[in-house]
Amino acid sequence: MKCRFSTESLHIATLADCLMQFDFNGSLHLIDYYKDLFEINKCDLKNEIAVFKNSYCNYEKTDSFSVIQENLSQKVFPNLYRIVQVANILPISSATSERAFSAMRRINTYLRSTMDQDRFSNLSILNIKKYVEIDPEIILEQFIVINKRKMNLI
Repeated sequence: MKCRFSTESLHIATLADCLMQFDFNGSLHLIDYYKDLFEINKCDLKNEIAVFKNSYCNYEKTDSFSVIQENLSQKVFPNLYRIVQVANILPISSATSERAFSAMRRINTYLRSTMDQDRFSNLSILNIKKYVEIDPEIILEQFIVINKRKMNLI
């Protein structure tokens, strides 16, 4: 998990998880970061978390966002409702990793029968790191030096 997500995304995910466990102190950094932007009162939020935790955590399983949102009234718990909305839309993503795995799957499907692990690794790096500039002349010169041919390539 540490290699699929950046440390910042992992930290935000941990804070959001603390919020969903109703750990006020554990999610304090997340609350402090968004309190001014979403007009969240920390003192009221602490009380709302305590009341919600005592009211609903004993009777229902509150592991998922959807269960919390079903029981969470915006009128009764306005601060908690806002911070849960923020936690729901936080961009905790592994898009870079997903792009790499998608590229590997495409390469593997396209060249399944003619590829060994070394070639697969090299093609994956080329496909994933598309922004790297490669000079074809340099590659051609290296290829000519490595593989002598009867016919000249240039």
